Formats: sequence, C-alpha cells, structure tokens
Amino acid sequence: MSRWSQVVLGLLLVVPMCGQNTSAAYVPVAPILRSADLPMYPPIWRLAHIRGKVTVLVTVKNGRVVETEVKSGETELQVPTVSNLKTWRFDDTVNDQFTVTYTYQISGEPTDGPTNPKVEVLPSLDVNITARPVKPTCNDCGAPPSVVLPHPPASTGARSTGD
Repeated sequence: MSRWSQVVLGLLLVVPMCGQNTSAAYVPVAPILRSADLPMYPPIWRLAHIRGKVTVLVTVKNGRVVETEVKSGETELQVPTVSNLKTWRFDDTVNDQFTVTYTYQISGEPTDGPTNPKVEVLPSLDVNITARPVKPTCNDCGAPPSVVLPHPPASTGARSTGD
C-alpha cells in the first residue's frame, strides 16, 4: 500500500470520529418504583413544625432495597425515611445504587385537626411530604389538640389570712 493510500485510509477512519461529542454528561435514569408503603410525616415532628431534608444512598438487589446509608439530614426524620425506603419494591431485575432525598415541609392553612399529608414521588424518586399545620386548641397556650392541659381550681374569692 502506498504512503498516500495509508494517509487517505487514516483520514477516513479519523474524520467521522471528530464530529462525535464524547464529553456529553451521562444522565442516570432512576428505576421504576413498583410498590412502596405511603411515607408518613412523624406526628410529633409535624406538631413541632420540624421541617427538613434527608438524603439517603439506596442499594437495590433483585428489586429489593438491601442497604441504606444516610448521607445528610435532620436526625429526627432519618428513622421514618429509612423505614419507608425499606418498603420500596422494583422489578426483580433491578440491581442499582442511587440517592434519594425526602423533603418534609409544613405548608398551607392551619386545620382544626390532623389531616393526611400530601405525598409526591418525583421521577427522580425524590419524595416530597407536605403537611398542613394544626390549629392550637386553646387561645393562649399554643398546645396541639392532643395535649390536655390541667385547669386551675376555680377561685372562691375567699382568702386565707394564715392565722
């Protein structure tokens, strides 16, 4: 093969590759969630208006969550987050590792009693849990409805002189 033929052959192999973009970012696709228990906003934290995020690294083998590692988030919200993640089920063929963020928030008009929170699972598998605040049951104490406050005895108007 002549030197000129080798140059032409080399150009034919290299030129088509020049237009390819090899730096395109890989965007992972989250596996399809098949079933899961409904996540709950922990009642005590909801009444205390604790909000926050919990980010967890999730490992799935044969469609089941086999390991979770909390990466960051409110300590009070980590246990209910991990408990809910352990109920997640995917197709049996899913073997993957990905990060999920649960966002707990209080929003909306106060209600007279507890209501179901709004739960939203995004395509990224991130979870938003939004609860409405609950009105206090007394005007001056700010206590939640489940707390029964003792009432002082009624005053009779008589005073003790200490004699």
